[in-house]
Amino acid sequence: MSTTRVMREGVSPVAAASVHYVTPGFLYGRPATTSMTGQWFAAAEAGHPVFYGDTEKRWSWVHVDDLAQAYVGILDNPAIVDGETFVIADEQRLRALDVPYAAVRAAGYTGEISLESAEAGGMMQMAADQDELVTSAKARRLLGLTPRRPSPTDAIDVHHRAWKAARPTG
Repeated sequence: MSTTRVMREGVSPVAAASVHYVTPGFLYGRPATTSMTGQWFAAAEAGHPVFYGDTEKRWSWVHVDDLAQAYVGILDNPAIVDGETFVIADEQRLRALDVPYAAVRAAGYTGEISLESAEAGGMMQMAADQDELVTSAKARRLLGLTPRRPSPTDAIDVHHRAWKAARPTG
């Protein structure tokens, strides 16, 4: 809705604001303090990494910097994206078990990863116990956005170092 219409018709600026929905794939990168990769780094250091659910499920991932770039692209192009929904992820189709395996190895854990049911992991693990494959095709088409960061398994040592550096000392 245009500023002119807000002024002319007395429409509330809140109602006139552009609305966009952005749904990311599974996040990784930077300190990863709230991501699943961060949970796997912590579990590895504690000596008991666990993978919950179907070992063959596949997930779409997005680096936090690629997600930030998508938000910038959306905010820079309000006329193009007004009312649109965007899903942001890279185009790789990683098997979900490959990411924690790489994460625990980067954290120095050499043992086996315990496999448990999704139910044993709680509601979050139950919700994620399926293929979660998405595409950024709309963001690529409308905004020219393409995730550029390496996949979570390609630069896992970098991600682990960032996670470790962000942890509180003491």
